[in-house]
Amino acid sequence: MSQVETAGAEPRHPIRVVAQRTGLSPDVLRAWEKRYGVVEPGRSATGQRLYSDADVERLRYLRQATEAGRTIGRVAKLSVRGLEAVVREDEAHRRTAERSRVDAASDSASGQIQEALRAIRNLDASDLDAVLVRAALRLGSAVFLEQVALPLLREVGDLWHANELGIANEHVATSATQRVLGWMLWSATPNREGPVIVVATPLGQRHEIGALVCAAVAAEEGWRVVYLGADLPAEEIARAAESRGASAVALSMVYPAGEPRVAEQVKQLGTRLAGLPLVAGGAAASTYAAALRDVGAQLVPDLGAFRSVLAKLGSRRSVGD
Repeated sequence: MSQVETAGAEPRHPIRVVAQRTGLSPDVLRAWEKRYGVVEPGRSATGQRLYSDADVERLRYLRQATEAGRTIGRVAKLSVRGLEAVVREDEAHRRTAERSRVDAASDSASGQIQEALRAIRNLDASDLDAVLVRAALRLGSAVFLEQVALPLLREVGDLWHANELGIANEHVATSATQRVLGWMLWSATPNREGPVIVVATPLGQRHEIGALVCAAVAAEEGWRVVYLGADLPAEEIARAAESRGASAVALSMVYPAGEPRVAEQVKQLGTRLAGLPLVAGGAAASTYAAALRDVGAQLVPDLGAFRSVLAKLGSRRSVGD
């Protein structure tokens, strides 16, 4: 047996640590051990249960399998590789079902946008709030963000530039969208074992909706979000990331584009983060590509790319636990 394998089999984690790392309560851990023999922990000199890294990995897979709807009795005797295969299969089916649901919701999303535009034209903020909340609940956060909220704001911007909507209409749309995104972020069920991400816009970037969208997506993907809002100095963003033990920082950059002061803030932030993953997106982000590249940040062109980056960073953290 290699040194790595030997280390992985060494009983060294007390039950409370295992509970935190797997998301299983100590009571569930004890019950699964007693009834199904899912793992065989060692014992310390004082009789305390001690679990190995291999035990933790196995228990994580068991939790994922049972959360997908499988009974513990059916999966308890599977090997780690067998459990991994089951979890991957369940995840593939979940994503397929989600894509089907998204496709079916597309027509409904278009209808929600038209209802929202009517409320915006009428300057009816209460009606607009109701339309957006109803759309978020009916369609789910992923569809709402990508097929209602962002397309609606783009449409409002186009109509404003074409003089078909006034400034007041645009402000009603922006304010309502901010309220609903804030509600989505507040009401998201946090994953207490998920990685932490700090979301903000850098100093000089005062448009907040892009950051709220990023925060909502991250929460949906299982991250614990520290949302700082707009127009934050680099040192404050870095301080928050350090204080919360963040696994990543996300910046939204919408307006202005190509501003030297913003580029300098990006460089300062990259230096202060000292290698912590930095992700940036938004309508103006590409104009800061050089500064982002200099600090090793990842520039994401859309929400799909942002989700992919979050998934990779999250899996990298799990492996490193």
